[in-house]
Amino acid sequence: MYHRLANMMKQNDSKIIVVGIAYLLAANLGFAFGFADYAALPIWPANGVAFALVLLMGYRVWPGILIGSILTYSLAFIRLGWEVNVNAVASIGLISVGNVVEILLGYFLYHYLIKVGTPYDKTSNTFKFLFLSLGIGLISSSVEVTALYFNGIIPEEGIRMQFITSYLADITGYLIFTNLILSWVKGKTFWKWNLRNIAEVLAFTVAIVTLLYFINKDTLSVAVERAFPFLILPFLLWVAFRSSIQLATTFVLGVSLFSIYITLHGSGPFILDNLQNSIFLLQIFMIVIATTTLILSSAVFERMEAKKKVEDFNESLEQAVVQRTGELKDEIKNRKATENKIRESNKELRKINGELDSFVYKVSHDLRAPISSILGLVNIAKIDKSKKNMLECIEQIERSAKTQDNFIKDIIDLTKNARLSPKSEKIDFGKIIHETFDNLKFAVEDRRIIPDIDIKQEKDFYSDENRLKIIFNNLLSNSIKYGPPNDARIDVSILVENGHADIKVMDNGRGIDEQFKDDVFKMFFRATDQNAGSGLGLYIVKETVERLKGEVSLESEINKGTTVQLLIPNQN
Repeated sequence: MYHRLANMMKQNDSKIIVVGIAYLLAANLGFAFGFADYAALPIWPANGVAFALVLLMGYRVWPGILIGSILTYSLAFIRLGWEVNVNAVASIGLISVGNVVEILLGYFLYHYLIKVGTPYDKTSNTFKFLFLSLGIGLISSSVEVTALYFNGIIPEEGIRMQFITSYLADITGYLIFTNLILSWVKGKTFWKWNLRNIAEVLAFTVAIVTLLYFINKDTLSVAVERAFPFLILPFLLWVAFRSSIQLATTFVLGVSLFSIYITLHGSGPFILDNLQNSIFLLQIFMIVIATTTLILSSAVFERMEAKKKVEDFNESLEQAVVQRTGELKDEIKNRKATENKIRESNKELRKINGELDSFVYKVSHDLRAPISSILGLVNIAKIDKSKKNMLECIEQIERSAKTQDNFIKDIIDLTKNARLSPKSEKIDFGKIIHETFDNLKFAVEDRRIIPDIDIKQEKDFYSDENRLKIIFNNLLSNSIKYGPPNDARIDVSILVENGHADIKVMDNGRGIDEQFKDDVFKMFFRATDQNAGSGLGLYIVKETVERLKGEVSLESEINKGTTVQLLIPNQN
């Protein structure tokens, strides 16, 4: 074991030295911005710098953290005049081990949660890094407070405040210094040094200088000082939205150090009735601006990356169009041969588009509804494990599986026959509607549905049963999904006369805003993000009704409900 440790340190000795020196320097920076004593450190850069270096160099450099931490706290004990005895040595060792454990745990959690990339490649990574920092910061803070208490350095009544101060200082170090180093070493950027951006940087600098000028004006200094946390927000937004992640993290560091400096000298908005409250307010401010700026920068970066992908796709698409246009020009020279090829190509394209239309409006619900039903039945079976319930669930699952199997067979038929024409079958509306409700009641949990079905039919009606199922499945699932959680009323009225079926589906749901009524039948349009589906439901209804040579209309009122009316001709 000893030889393995020696070999490991020999291979990483230069990195270990760098990490140890960096930890010591970062710790001294933290002490430089300390207040009355050791217990009053608003920020602890050492762990933040060490965490960044471990992420960049690998976890095998941990001895550097241990060495740097031991030197740091030994010098701190001497500088503050604390007695260096056996208890003090034990405290220093315990605190140093706690720092190593915290950073190594953070390293493995980082690679488990974020895996690849940086905390600002995606907004989700940013939140993961934030919660990671909040979690691991508890380790060294707890160990430090425990060690100092048993060494008699802090009294029992000071434990809580010392823990809070140390914990927040640790988190601030991660959010500011770890992100600063990672952003400059591994961060990507879309920001470029051009005349426009340089002019914007100059304007930004002038605005900052102007703010500092008014802070120093005797007539306005008090008001401006108190308003500093609010005045700095536009600048943080400016940096997050208009610059790179590198400049954003640097600006956050500058604002944080400036805030510590003015508070250290007894001015600024963070001065309260006592030192501990002032430090606490200052730490909260630094955590908030660091988190806010990082999240906004991540969101902007994610949006810019998506925009770049779209631009690249458009560029490649334009190149493909240009290339295809050139090929068409060459083909046009072949006159009749070219016309025949174009005619065949158009025929093939129409065929493919027809197949795609059929597939889109079918797969939206016909594949998902049986799966949702099966999952609902499985949940019921888990709750009630009686034999009777199990058999009922198995029967329902079998019916859902058969439904899906039939749909898959339809897709196979679609591929074989190239295009399915509407069928003419005798329609049993009651059977279709009750089967649809039966399928949907297992797909929607915690919903009390009150259906009212009124069917008036004196003559036989012929149409495409599968397409009618698709229509009712979409309409009824929308009524359930956007209806009230309890007592969702759904009225279905069908009147068959004069060679067509007049179908109305009415609900008491949330309704659709007047401004969206012309758009709800468009592909992928969603009038709300709450419980939003794919945005294809009403589009599929409209396309299916039109394939049956019918008509569809919609009336709706916010918080009162929606009525969808269909007129479908009899195909007999």
